[in-house]
Amino acid sequence: MTTYDMTGNTTSGNTVAARAAHPSSHQRPDRLTVAAGWSTLTIAVLHTIVFAFHPHWGAWLAGLTRTADLSDEAITLFWALPGGFVAPLAVLGLLMIGAGRRGQAMPGYVGWILLGWILLCCWIIGPSGFLLGFVPAALLLWPRRRRGGARPARALSAP
Repeated sequence: MTTYDMTGNTTSGNTVAARAAHPSSHQRPDRLTVAAGWSTLTIAVLHTIVFAFHPHWGAWLAGLTRTADLSDEAITLFWALPGGFVAPLAVLGLLMIGAGRRGQAMPGYVGWILLGWILLCCWIIGPSGFLLGFVPAALLLWPRRRRGGARPARALSAP
């Protein structure tokens, strides 16, 4: 059976179904989601650079957190540095970049949870690097508009 896609090209039925299931590569990128992803990834990298030469790294990498009694400061800082948010934040940033390049927006709850986390951390610790988190949160929560209409960007959906 010969079918025609929206451009008038002939396609097989399976190809049309595959295109419907997976967005095509010529989908317009969601620039706000891509920008949010890059800013999130940048925050993770900056946090890593700022704390890369912290004095407790030697003890942590030597495994002393498992075998020795380290100071409370060394244990607390472990959870703020290598055991903290940097790796998950980098993964989130990469996921946002990938989704945005496919023309998808992140679900709204991602922006709201990120904003809530930032507000809570700023309330607890005061002005700090957490203020940078307002950039990706705002980019994720910014209303999406497309050329040729007022349709919001397609949000990611569960499989």
